[in-house]
Amino acid sequence: MSVLPQSDIQMIEWFEERVAGWIADPAAIGLTPDQAASLLTFAGTARAAYQAAQQARNTSKSATVTYHNGSSDLRGFGADLLKTIKAFAEATDDPNVYALADVPPPAAPAPAGPPEPPTDVQGVITNDGAVELSWNGTLAYSTFYEILRKLDDETSWNLISSIGDKKFVDDTLAVGCTAVQYRVRAKRGTDTSAGSEPIIIRLGVEPENTSLNIAA
Repeated sequence: MSVLPQSDIQMIEWFEERVAGWIADPAAIGLTPDQAASLLTFAGTARAAYQAAQQARNTSKSATVTYHNGSSDLRGFGADLLKTIKAFAEATDDPNVYALADVPPPAAPAPAGPPEPPTDVQGVITNDGAVELSWNGTLAYSTFYEILRKLDDETSWNLISSIGDKKFVDDTLAVGCTAVQYRVRAKRGTDTSAGSEPIIIRLGVEPENTSLNIAA
């Protein structure tokens, strides 16, 4: 079994704890004075090297922190300057500003493409008898929505509103209307999405025929 610790620093400490006793009476343990003195020298050299390594490690850590802090400061300040250059180029409408600054101009925005149809169209009847519609979709890229309606006595869909929102209240239903269907479609520029699946809102029950047939 090895007597010496595997760790270098523990091994240094192990000899440091014993070297004074060995130097005091080397003959008692079978060593010469030169051997004991040399051990003291080796232990001192090893301790000094360890301390130098620790100092170098600490210095390296400190230098690394300083490097990252400096880089972070540069990134933040430089990014602000780039924003200023971009704002100046836009304010002066002069793309040559980017060439003078030797920075690439902003990429042209990708076309938005046609809008997606709205989803999860819902309808509820409000306390005053109107129909409140809501749906999921986007308002990005100037997207708006068209509301189409078909009453129970109509055979075709009619556009009743265009709105830049994802909800709509239809308060134009006539008294006596018993059922109405709605579809919603998205618009973006000249592009129009497919319509949503129709939803049916039943507002009441068909009145019963109260006429009487009187026999002659």
